[in-house]
Amino acid sequence: MSKLLNQAQTILTVAKDTAKTSVTAGFGVYGTILDEASKSSDKATQLFESLVERGTQVEPKLKEQMSAIFAKKITLESIETKAQSITSRFTGVQGSKLSELESKIDLLTTMVSELKTAPKKITKVPATAEA
Repeated sequence: MSKLLNQAQTILTVAKDTAKTSVTAGFGVYGTILDEASKSSDKATQLFESLVERGTQVEPKLKEQMSAIFAKKITLESIETKAQSITSRFTGVQGSKLSELESKIDLLTTMVSELKTAPKKITKVPATAEA
């Protein structure tokens, strides 16, 4: 289960990094425009205006796509279901078999940890004379 949480964390990290990279690229575009402005004010202004116009055209579609992405609720259960589906496809092992195997591993882990504990002191019971 912790592996699934790590995978979810990795997905979140990648999404954050991608968003940050996109914003940084936007700053790069703006920086390029400023550089061009120092060379040719008219050319830079036209380029900037065309980028703004294009951004205005693309913005509604991008907002719609982002809303669709964030509307999907990602839950631990949905991640586990997807992981089991993928595992089943590649290994041929079904989710119920994996759950059974996980239960057995948990039981074995418990048994091993009990073996590691110090043995209980045995008290001698006085022998009774039975004849």
